[in-house]
Amino acid sequence: MAGVAFALDPHEEAYWWHGSLYRIKARAADTGGALGLVDASLYGGFGPALHVHHREDEAFYVLEGTIRFRVRDEDFVGGPGRWVWAPREVPHTFTVESETARTLILFTPGGFERLFEVGGVPAGESPRPPAQEYDLSHTLTFVDDFGMEVVGPRL
Repeated sequence: MAGVAFALDPHEEAYWWHGSLYRIKARAADTGGALGLVDASLYGGFGPALHVHHREDEAFYVLEGTIRFRVRDEDFVGGPGRWVWAPREVPHTFTVESETARTLILFTPGGFERLFEVGGVPAGESPRPPAQEYDLSHTLTFVDDFGMEVVGPRL
């Protein structure tokens, strides 16, 4: 099936997610379900608990800063240009080691990018992050709907 080409203007569809800014660049609805793409600006120390995606693969491309990733039992630390692949059903997490960092996050197939919309705060409603801390209990209220399972602690 041939897809429909499209280009997005640089308008922002942005959400605060645990104090970090997640800008949705492409949605499953835009790509025939193929992928979701998020541009995330993260603060130092930010990172989710060890988790597994049951529906999609996740990839990270670091644009700025330094991020420590754990995929399965391997740790990877990288700055700009670092690519990390976290296949579905494989436990993974990350922590920002620099003062700030920025990364592109790719989900394939798409759909998981909606988590940040559903569980986040629209950046247009709050020009500053509501709080810069990762609240696991907040995340746990949404993860089942998105096929994600928390399987361990943060890095």
